[in-house]
Amino acid sequence: MAFRSGFLSIAVAAMLICAACGREAMRAPEGAAEDAIAVTAARSSKAYGGADIAPPPPGQNAANAGVMLAYSYAMGVKAPKGQIAPLVAAHENACIEAGSGVCQVLGASVNSYGDDAVSGYLNLRAEPKWLETFRGSVASGVEKSGGELTSNSVSTEDLTQYVIDVSARLEAKKALRDRIRNLLETREGTLSDVLAAERALGEVQGEIDSMTGSLEAAKARVAMSALSISYSSDPETSVSMWKPLSEAFSSFGRTSMRSLADAVNFVARGWPFFILGLIALAIVRFWLRGRRKKA
Repeated sequence: MAFRSGFLSIAVAAMLICAACGREAMRAPEGAAEDAIAVTAARSSKAYGGADIAPPPPGQNAANAGVMLAYSYAMGVKAPKGQIAPLVAAHENACIEAGSGVCQVLGASVNSYGDDAVSGYLNLRAEPKWLETFRGSVASGVEKSGGELTSNSVSTEDLTQYVIDVSARLEAKKALRDRIRNLLETREGTLSDVLAAERALGEVQGEIDSMTGSLEAAKARVAMSALSISYSSDPETSVSMWKPLSEAFSSFGRTSMRSLADAVNFVARGWPFFILGLIALAIVRFWLRGRRKKA
């Protein structure tokens, strides 16, 4: 029994140590992602600007070829202030109507700053092919509303090596979990040894769950691309040429009362000096009159 107990403890400890030491050995060679890096550099070197929409790379095809690239797009829109809210609503509704399996709205907002400035944003993620058509419709819709597309960019992140590494580590953790379970089922030991083995099994299972979630999240980023659109009102079309005159008329009464208040304040500050001046003038006249009589 003592031999079995010691064997159970040593076996569990050896498995955990071997799994930790084998992580680096299980990494894919550095050359495995060279093709992915080359594709990323070639595609990201293309210019994205103005109203010309470059078609997004087909994420599914890249994934099937062994290259897993996560694409993120950003667009900037400038339009008349009255068109900002309708544009945000139209683009948000287009994503909602496509269905959650194709497009998902992550956030949307419209903000007003006084009477002249309006801004908004829309964040979403969508299936690459649908997103290609949607980005084209955004550009054409902005032009029809009297606005313009001020920016249009794309960035990529190569997740190929990350997915390979996490997948290899995940398989190693699953194999370790199975070996620990087998030890618990076939070997006998003391209560402390059994509890130690069960704790080790729980830790390994927690790592497996964490790696599985990370792997699924990475694959989801490849399957659905991200898009952020920022909206801003055009200052030239937002401010009317008659606004300064209308503001002057609207503040006529307040300005008049402020001027009257300034005049009252001037009198309030100046009348003591006026009285003192009259007294000084009377003294001078009295002195001059006295000198004339003596002369």
